[in-house]
Amino acid sequence: MSSTNVHLGAMLASAGLARSLREAGIVLAGCDLDGCLHRGVGRSDWLCSLLTSSPMVTQSMTTAIDTWRDTTSPAPVELVEGVWVIAVPVEVRRQVAGWITALVPVDTLIGGSVFNALCQAARLDRRATESMLHTLTLPPVGEVDRLAVLVRCLCAEHAKGAQQTSTLDTVGQELSSTYEEISLLYSVTGNMTLAQRPDRFTSMACEELLHTLPYGWVAAWIDRAGRGEGSLIISGTPGVSRPALRDMARRLLLTCEGDTPVTASSAPIGVDFALLGDAGIAQPVTRDGRVIGLLFAGDKSGDDVSVSSVDAKLISAAAAHVGIFLENASLYDELNAMFLGTLDALTAAIDAKDRYTSGHSRRVAILTRQLARAIGMDDATAHRMHIAGLVHDVGKIGVPELVLGKPGRLTDTEFEAIKQHPAIGHRILRDIPDFDDILGGVLHHHERWDGRGYPHGMSGNDIPLAARLIALADTFDAMCSTRTYRTALTRQSVLDEIANCAGSQFDPELVPAFLAMDFTAYDRMVVEHRATDGHQEAAA
Repeated sequence: MSSTNVHLGAMLASAGLARSLREAGIVLAGCDLDGCLHRGVGRSDWLCSLLTSSPMVTQSMTTAIDTWRDTTSPAPVELVEGVWVIAVPVEVRRQVAGWITALVPVDTLIGGSVFNALCQAARLDRRATESMLHTLTLPPVGEVDRLAVLVRCLCAEHAKGAQQTSTLDTVGQELSSTYEEISLLYSVTGNMTLAQRPDRFTSMACEELLHTLPYGWVAAWIDRAGRGEGSLIISGTPGVSRPALRDMARRLLLTCEGDTPVTASSAPIGVDFALLGDAGIAQPVTRDGRVIGLLFAGDKSGDDVSVSSVDAKLISAAAAHVGIFLENASLYDELNAMFLGTLDALTAAIDAKDRYTSGHSRRVAILTRQLARAIGMDDATAHRMHIAGLVHDVGKIGVPELVLGKPGRLTDTEFEAIKQHPAIGHRILRDIPDFDDILGGVLHHHERWDGRGYPHGMSGNDIPLAARLIALADTFDAMCSTRTYRTALTRQSVLDEIANCAGSQFDPELVPAFLAMDFTAYDRMVVEHRATDGHQEAAA
């Protein structure tokens, strides 16, 4: 859309000018230099449709603008019998960029020679339209000049109001710039969610500081383990190398105590603080009273070449929030590891019911997560898919071991018992909080794309995505493993079979991504599980 069209649109939309004139029976529209109308009210308005739909009107408008180009006060023009147009020039950079036009129906419109044509073009019933026009009390032709004066005055007042609004907007922007501190803290705290990775959160905090502080760059050195092997995150472009900054940060971190900021005047001996340039500052990041990192900024710009109280306050506040986030993230990691350990132990116990499926759940979990990442899921969602894959067979705890480990073909009754495990797993897990995205994968991982699966015979995209991911991973591992009823297939045979089942058993959009995956991690797990099984059998 051109700047002219945007300007005309703003003139029409602001202050309800179009609506006000419409109530008086006048249709307001913008007209660009090519004669195209930009309506101030929608085409669903019957009067707007009546006055603008006919080609006779648009052709006459094109002719009219030729008479308006060289005048700042265009005279009203009769476009067709009974329809007049009043034009007010719109200037952009002292050049006419278009016109605000007011389409005025007068009393000669009803019963005139073109009235029927206008109704037909607008697809309006003639009698109903005539009745509605009578309710407007159409002005006589002699009133058009007076209406032109009124329209021009209203447009001028509107333009003045728009200018005042623009001025207020400018003042508002200037006021908002004085609240950079509030904006910084709001942005930082707004991203303090457990789904956010610590390195990404720290990087975001550095970016926010860089946009708020008058420094050329901001960096963070985080060493949560305290072994001097932290990570360096930089926003902006420092004038020194990353290794030099990393070495300086490591040395400084060893000497920091508490949360007192470090400047050039307080930097310890042996730390090359000059690397931070003008007005360098380093703020410790603490957790449980222990310094686990630093936020530092360098190369300050502007006339003030010293560390101001505002600089120190902002970087201190950001460091405090980074410390809180890292502490929460550590607690979350510990809880998550405990939770996954519990699930892992549970699924390992279930897999142990059948020695042929040892490690199956773990392998399905890693394949499911890998496929989730391959189709574009973020890390947090892929992690949830990993959990779904890990617990997909938890319902087998309710299936007799004689059935799970039976060699040869199952009877119909035994197969029905096997088919109950998705529903059993769903019942076991359904009361765990925030497991809604997991349950669909557990309950429906044996559904088929063509609707011939179980337990509910779902098909296509009605099957939860988690279940469609697990179905591929589950089938792949099953075919790659030796079972009671057959030996393992070759890798190529498995991949060929999966390709052949795209669109019947599997989601056809997921199959190409699965076939393109790197199975190195999976193969490593297979070797580990076989070694574990061998040790267990030897011990037995």
